[in-house]
Amino acid sequence: MTRRQPDGGRDVDERRGLWSPLSHPLVYETFHHLIGARRWLRKFAREVIRARSGDRVLDLGCGPGALLPCLPETTYIGLDRNRAYIERAERTYAGRGEFICDDIANLRNYHLSPVDIVVAIGVLHHLDDALAVDILRATFDMLKPGGRLISVDPCYHPEQSSLQRFVVSRDRGMHVRSFPEYPNLCSTAFAAPRAAFHSGYLPFPQSICIVEAVRPPH
Repeated sequence: MTRRQPDGGRDVDERRGLWSPLSHPLVYETFHHLIGARRWLRKFAREVIRARSGDRVLDLGCGPGALLPCLPETTYIGLDRNRAYIERAERTYAGRGEFICDDIANLRNYHLSPVDIVVAIGVLHHLDDALAVDILRATFDMLKPGGRLISVDPCYHPEQSSLQRFVVSRDRGMHVRSFPEYPNLCSTAFAAPRAAFHSGYLPFPQSICIVEAVRPPH
């Protein structure tokens, strides 16, 4: 388990003010517990990520490592620029994964061994188009043949209610996109990414785009 330190760069655009307390891991974890995010994550890991024992999983924007206990016995690598998140993850999951503290913009610098699955939950809507494309292409290069990228982000969609649109518009990320823009963005690196729209009101009003993209097996 190795922690590498950030070089001082900045990889995300975020709203501050009201959202600033979420940069502290205990506040972040408490907030996610209250809104039911942990239950959602377990279901998402089981039904969408579908990792198998022995897989190598790269978790971009891993936060304090909440995805790790939702996975089977995998080789887990988590990357996040928030030092407090990474230190919390290392204390909580000592010996169960590798955690990298750095900007996502520096992903290529680590020359990681190929992985079976890359997960990016709530990442792309923090990145402008140019950086997002660069990260998607880096992700493609890191995947094994047949490996999958799975991304999840808030989105705008014609079917969402005014309340859902309001919640999405107040997200921390500064680059929330319309539903079709996410698969279009992923198509700069992957052929035929598949996108699904999910919305609801429990545990909170939500409108999300889930994209699954596969590196060809040959």
